[in-house]
Amino acid sequence: MISFFAKQFPIYSLLLLVVGCAPSAHDIVEEWKAKGWTIVDVLGTEGSIKRHGKLMSDQAQAVEASWVEKGRRKTKVYPQKRDRILVLRFFKDDDDQFAVVMKKRK
Repeated sequence: MISFFAKQFPIYSLLLLVVGCAPSAHDIVEEWKAKGWTIVDVLGTEGSIKRHGKLMSDQAQAVEASWVEKGRRKTKVYPQKRDRILVLRFFKDDDDQFAVVMKKRK
C-alpha cells in the first residue's frame, strides 16, 4: 500500500503545484476577452503580479484608471458614453502597478 502512494506522490505534487498557481495577468485578460471585452489601453509597465483587482460601474459617467510607476501614482479617465469600461489593476512585487483598460458595448 505504501509503495502505491510513494509512486503516485510526484504526480499528485505536480498536480497540486499546477492547480495552486495564481493566474498571470495575461490569463486574466484572456478570460475577460472571452466574455466579449476588448483592450483599449495598457497603462504602466507590465510584469509578474502578486494580486489583481477590477473596477467597473454600470451607472458612472466615467471610470478612472490608476497605476503606479516607480512609486508615483498616475491616473486617466475613460468616459462611458457608448461603451462600458473595465479597469483591471495588477499589483507587482515591487509595489508598482499596471492597468489594462477594456471596453464592451452597452
